[in-house]
Amino acid sequence: MTYTLLLFGHWVGDFALQTTPMALNKSRSLKWLSIHVAAYMAPIIAICFFIMPLEEFWPYIGLNTVLHWITDYFTSKWAYIHRKNPRKFYPIIGLDQFIHTGTLYLTMDLF
Repeated sequence: MTYTLLLFGHWVGDFALQTTPMALNKSRSLKWLSIHVAAYMAPIIAICFFIMPLEEFWPYIGLNTVLHWITDYFTSKWAYIHRKNPRKFYPIIGLDQFIHTGTLYLTMDLF
C-alpha cells in the first residue's frame, strides 16, 4: 500500500502539478528544473508525512529530491534534443518514469 501511495504522489507531482513552463524550460533552466522538483516533491512530502516515522521522513525526502533532480537534469535534456522525433522522445520519457518509480521503490526499501 505504501508504494502505491508513493506512485500516486509521483503521478500527481510529475504530471498533474507540472505546468507548461516547467515542462518546456526544465531542460534549459536550473531554476525551472528546481521549481519542477519542488512541485513534484510536494505530494510525496504530504504522503510520507503520514506514513513514515519522522527519523525516516527527512532522509527519504532529501534523497528523493536530489535523485529526482539529477534524473530530470539528464533525461529532460536528452528528451529536449529529441523532442521532434517521437520514436526517440517517448522511450526517453518512459525511461525517465522507470528511473523515478525505481528510485521511489529502492529508497523506500532503504528506510
